[in-house]
Amino acid sequence: MSTILPARVPGPVPGWHTVGPMGRHVDAAGASAGVRRTALVCGLLGGVAWVATYFLDADAGAAKGLLWLGGVLLTVALFGIGMMLVKSDLLPLRIFVALALPTLVWGVFALIRDSVSDEQLADAVFGTLVGLGAVLLLVRRSAARRATL
Repeated sequence: MSTILPARVPGPVPGWHTVGPMGRHVDAAGASAGVRRTALVCGLLGGVAWVATYFLDADAGAAKGLLWLGGVLLTVALFGIGMMLVKSDLLPLRIFVALALPTLVWGVFALIRDSVSDEQLADAVFGTLVGLGAVLLLVRRSAARRATL
């Protein structure tokens, strides 16, 4: 008499749940320390540049140049932070998030900046928030890696 069910196989059957991870492990994936440090230093310098423009004459060429330089540095910082948000090896996803984060932040900031009466003050407050956040993240020690079984 033939049986419908196959015979038991001793030990685990190789499958998706028994095969070792392919590529880097998820805990080791993500941005390197160099990307993190570059993003945070750019955020700090861009924030300082935007705070400095508050104390300069708005029509001065130096203030406009400093505002543009700070904007570029803040964009690089947001791009780096977006790259660090994704902990996967999938590069297109990391690039998508890295492009989406600055777009979202600048869009919201443009709405806020257009709704206040003093645009220089809005720039200085945003620069202060980003600069302080960068300083706090720079001095914070990274979490120690936990041993996994």
